[in-house]
Amino acid sequence: MFTKKLTFALSFGAVLGMLLAISSSSLADPTPLDEGASDQGKADADKPKEKKPVTVPSGTSLMIKTGEQVTSDDKPGLRFSGTLQANLQAGDMVVAEAGSQVYGQVVSSGEIGRGIVAQHSDLVLTLTDLNIEGTMYPIQTGSFSENSTSVILRRKSVVVPAGSLLEFRLKQPLTVKK
Repeated sequence: MFTKKLTFALSFGAVLGMLLAISSSSLADPTPLDEGASDQGKADADKPKEKKPVTVPSGTSLMIKTGEQVTSDDKPGLRFSGTLQANLQAGDMVVAEAGSQVYGQVVSSGEIGRGIVAQHSDLVLTLTDLNIEGTMYPIQTGSFSENSTSVILRRKSVVVPAGSLLEFRLKQPLTVKK
């Protein structure tokens, strides 16, 4: 019986030794090719991503929703805000996402041709700035204009309520680093 236990112990020890030898040989040091690949990954992760300029061409449409009411009673220069209603794109690249904040101003407003019989009110708006990921970019757009005519001393202002959808077009290309 003692010899069976000794034989079993020796056999078990031999198998265990072979397993340890196999497992330690599979944990070999990486080859230089492996080291280069891991160093490359670390270098790419540590290196800040370089931003490239992307240009949105002039004539591109910006559909916005106004943030507050603007009327022909407001003075020129009054600023207003809104949000983009669709992604602003340059080709396939999204430059500014829907929901981005835009700012504009009243270019001209007021009453034109005060008369007893007819009176005209006029309102002209333009966009001036676009907030893209926390950076303000100046923009130049065509204007949105509206006028109204009233008769026989009834004063009628032009009113663009908060939440109105307005379309503007870029007059100048917009370059953004993405």
